[in-house]
Amino acid sequence: MKQIDNKNLNTLKCVLFCFLAGVGCIFPFLPLHMTEAGAGLSRGEARLISAVAPCVALLGPAILGHLIDKLSIGRGSTSGGGPSGSGRLLRVVTAICLILGAIFYTLLLAVPYTNRGNAPRPIVWFSCDENGAYVTQDKCSEGTTEVPLRFLQRALKRNSRGVLALGLCEYGCGDANMTWVRTVYPTTPAPLNIPNMWNKYFNFTVSAWRFRRRRLRHPRAPPAPCIDGQCHVYMHYKSRMLVPMAIQPYDQLYDDNSTKYCSYRVGGASCSVPPGRVPDSEDCIPTVRCQVLDPYDEKDSVMGHAECKVYTGDPTATFWSYFVIRILSDIWPTAALALLGTACVIATRETSIGRGDVGRQLAVGTIGLAIFPPIAGVASDAMPENPFLVPFLMHAVFMLIGAAILLLDSHMPLSTPEWWWHTSTGMLALPMNAVRRYGAETAAIFAVVTLLGVLWSGIDSYLPWTVKDLNGTETEMGLTVTIGALPAIPALWWAEALVDYVGHSNIFITAFTFYCLRYTGLAYSTDYTWIAVIEALEVFTMSLVWVTAVLYFRHLVPRKYTATGQALPVIAHFCIGRCIGAIVGGLVTMSAPLESARSLYRALGVAALLAAAVYLALYHLLLAPRCAAPQAPPPTHLLQGLNTNGGSNGTYSPTRVYHEERSRKGHFRY
Repeated sequence: MKQIDNKNLNTLKCVLFCFLAGVGCIFPFLPLHMTEAGAGLSRGEARLISAVAPCVALLGPAILGHLIDKLSIGRGSTSGGGPSGSGRLLRVVTAICLILGAIFYTLLLAVPYTNRGNAPRPIVWFSCDENGAYVTQDKCSEGTTEVPLRFLQRALKRNSRGVLALGLCEYGCGDANMTWVRTVYPTTPAPLNIPNMWNKYFNFTVSAWRFRRRRLRHPRAPPAPCIDGQCHVYMHYKSRMLVPMAIQPYDQLYDDNSTKYCSYRVGGASCSVPPGRVPDSEDCIPTVRCQVLDPYDEKDSVMGHAECKVYTGDPTATFWSYFVIRILSDIWPTAALALLGTACVIATRETSIGRGDVGRQLAVGTIGLAIFPPIAGVASDAMPENPFLVPFLMHAVFMLIGAAILLLDSHMPLSTPEWWWHTSTGMLALPMNAVRRYGAETAAIFAVVTLLGVLWSGIDSYLPWTVKDLNGTETEMGLTVTIGALPAIPALWWAEALVDYVGHSNIFITAFTFYCLRYTGLAYSTDYTWIAVIEALEVFTMSLVWVTAVLYFRHLVPRKYTATGQALPVIAHFCIGRCIGAIVGGLVTMSAPLESARSLYRALGVAALLAAAVYLALYHLLLAPRCAAPQAPPPTHLLQGLNTNGGSNGTYSPTRVYHEERSRKGHFRY
């Protein structure tokens, strides 16, 4: 059987070229657009959007894939063009997805910008007397937003427990207006048995000073705030003392006309001041006061969200407008990817006696992915006042060109031919119990592709931030896409032969192994050069994985469910897997994002290696021996279908249509 003339596939190659070029122009810059000069969102808000958007985006391929199949059943063609048509329904729906994607992503440029610069950090104090304890924060400077009065109150209701690093603790006098009298200490040294003396006042455990039970000569008893029945002794030669505590929501606001303090009550806290440590006066309330060290940067600090901010614009309006537009934007490229995969499967006409060339179509499209992202990055660096304008416009132009080709070319071979592996007398009339028979195999491959999508998203969702944290530029960010795409071009060109020779399971096991290498490299990267080297390995973790998934679902799914079948790997990898990976990759602390990301990369590298080992053991030791296909003659109705279509000389006997590792459909091994 002679394959369709490659000239008929030229326009499909052009569409894939435009689609992948447009995706490459915008995808590496989306995380930066959310947090940099594009929208000015915080990284926490950006992580939320990155997790929710792919979860909603699965609606595109799920609905449109099923819709294409359903509308096509009654027309005798998977593409809806009839037996001799040109697949008009598939072309038009794909073009609409490209157009809507261009429109919605361009609308992100209209989201109002908000500046979330940090204001001068107010000082935080811890004060404590026998009646209770308070955390007191100076007011925000003029022109800033009083975050402690509102935002912290809401944050404390969600998570009120944490730590504070106390330092410079001292005795003194306090009053209701939070004014402070300088410490007065006795100057005559006196012998002091520390455990016995302090036990007269309260039970305590020492967390800031390790000492032996012996008599010491010391001028004073050290301050020791007690929280939840545990006392923490502060010694002056210690620079800091970490104290766990629970802070209750906003208590009251003190204002003496010139100074404003935000005060928060500490639950279960009190301090005893030994006699003679402060002046004996009616105006003096014996108090222990400590300065809080690094209240906004200390890990797990209860004051971590209480920084004063300088806002330009409306942060709430910016977040919600960006959130809505972004989740609507991501629907269309994921749907288009599933439909273009369907178009490749239909147009390349894979048959029982020869291969199609799906990989070659994707290889030509990958050329666009390799060329244009660095160009978009150069344009972004050249326009610091509006760095993301050119990448977004390039994306829109490429998508519109691809849509125009789909709408204008009526000769694109997207209708089901008379001769195809799933013949009209065979697989088109396949009963549903045959589909259910291979449901477990489909679910297993779906789960594997989902897990690979999690590992892919754990890197790519936030790789631009890692490049920025290493002082990289937008041009270098675009180059990472090129470095990953260049090796993929020859690999995709010969992908079908490679997958046939290696087997789909070995491709997936190899991908898990290389994810371990990529995560390990990222965990120890100190500059952009290492990231570039690591990105070159993406051919094993993304390109070959994707074409393997497309080819394998092509074999698992009957002809009348082709679009739904090609939607499954998109949903698994780029929707569910991307969502989970964005959540996992977002588990990075705000105070030290680069170091925290490296720790997370090390953990994910170990997880990828374990997944490879488990998959290798389960498949080759358990599943492969049991799933070897028996060499049996094909069903009579299938041979009749082949003879009816003139594609058999009466001696060819293909094996199972659905197959595992050692069974074959045509010449393919999976």
